[in-house]
Amino acid sequence: MLAAALLAAMPLSARAQDPDALPNAHHQAARVVAAELAMQDAEARLAALAQVQPSGLAEQMRHELAVAAATYTYRLAARQEQRIVYDLAGYATVQKAVIALLPAGLQSPFNDLIAGLHSLYNLGGIDQYYLVNPHYTLLYSSAAPLPSLRSYYLEAQQRYGIDASYLASINFIESKFGRVNGPSSAGAQGPMQFLPSTWTEYGQGGNINDPHAAILAAARLLVHNGAPYDMRNAIWHYNNSFQYVDSVESFARAYRADPGWLERMYYWDTFG
Repeated sequence: MLAAALLAAMPLSARAQDPDALPNAHHQAARVVAAELAMQDAEARLAALAQVQPSGLAEQMRHELAVAAATYTYRLAARQEQRIVYDLAGYATVQKAVIALLPAGLQSPFNDLIAGLHSLYNLGGIDQYYLVNPHYTLLYSSAAPLPSLRSYYLEAQQRYGIDASYLASINFIESKFGRVNGPSSAGAQGPMQFLPSTWTEYGQGGNINDPHAAILAAARLLVHNGAPYDMRNAIWHYNNSFQYVDSVESFARAYRADPGWLERMYYWDTFG
């Protein structure tokens, strides 16, 4: 069981730490464990609640409150884990030490997420990684519901042969899943950040701000530039930077290794 593996990764005792020292590896691993267990517990509660058919208004209200509490617990834990990922992304030696303490199933996605962040930092001209922190400024409900987004990624995958993980990764990087729709300084708009001129070519008359239309348009743009057979070239034409390409590929690998990371990152930088 995941819970047993996570508990086995926890340090036996907590130790005082010099506030000027680098983050303690065992302490950071324990934080990962706590967040993972909180999300696992929330998911178990939601699965149990999904099997309940409340009868009467009072029971319905109690059921809705229980679902709201479990989903809120999940969101909080996902944000706590984001802080840990950012902490690890700031210090290569700490990253290596902490990830070695985690269960095997967590190690690869953590490395991929941090690699993706590093590529984004480099794209933005940031070389002091430890200065970057999460900012919980986006209302979580301001994006399309995740089940809807997943269905759009899968529809694009079925139509155009592009793995859904790439479209999810681009959607996260470009707009935090549609929470930052622009226009950007370059004039790009919508959840997949299209220039109006490019949208005219690939949008097929849809609304540039509609996530369904935008995700399908992104898939068409990628196919035009070589996807799914040459994804690096296709992604490079989406944003002419190999740092961007590396970031998209890193996050997509994490989603493929553990699809749960898509749900966790859906709540990154959000509040509520």
